[in-house]
Amino acid sequence: MDNPFAGQDISIDEGFRERIESVVQLREGRSASAVHQPFRRNVDIWFFAIMIAVQKSLKPTGPSGKTYKAAEGVVLGSDPWRPTALTLLAIAEKGDVSVIESPSEMMRIANSFAHAGLPEVFSMLDSRGEDTALDYLCDEVEGLVA
Repeated sequence: MDNPFAGQDISIDEGFRERIESVVQLREGRSASAVHQPFRRNVDIWFFAIMIAVQKSLKPTGPSGKTYKAAEGVVLGSDPWRPTALTLLAIAEKGDVSVIESPSEMMRIANSFAHAGLPEVFSMLDSRGEDTALDYLCDEVEGLVA
């Protein structure tokens, strides 16, 4: 499948920016640590938040205020399964396959699921205690899919 999201933006509520930056590897080399910053790119935490929202049956929500462009939709093509997954999510949410004719509507749906899931992701990270961010998130994911 081609990437219908290539011309769209991944938008995240400005209020989440600082928290996201603390768990995304912003640099290469010695200062990047997957143990403490378990997400390699903004798109990775965004997509993880979507998966959490879907798994926990959270109601999609829009941003509560100003947003920022966390990534361009073209990045979704770097993992060829992501556009397919987001397209299927949009079809399921709308209950109508014609949504595939509107990449902007599909991205709006994806962004709204991410906004619903991000507080859950932050809550997970806040409750990790002495565990590293990566270990704790791995344990949480294992519990969700078991």
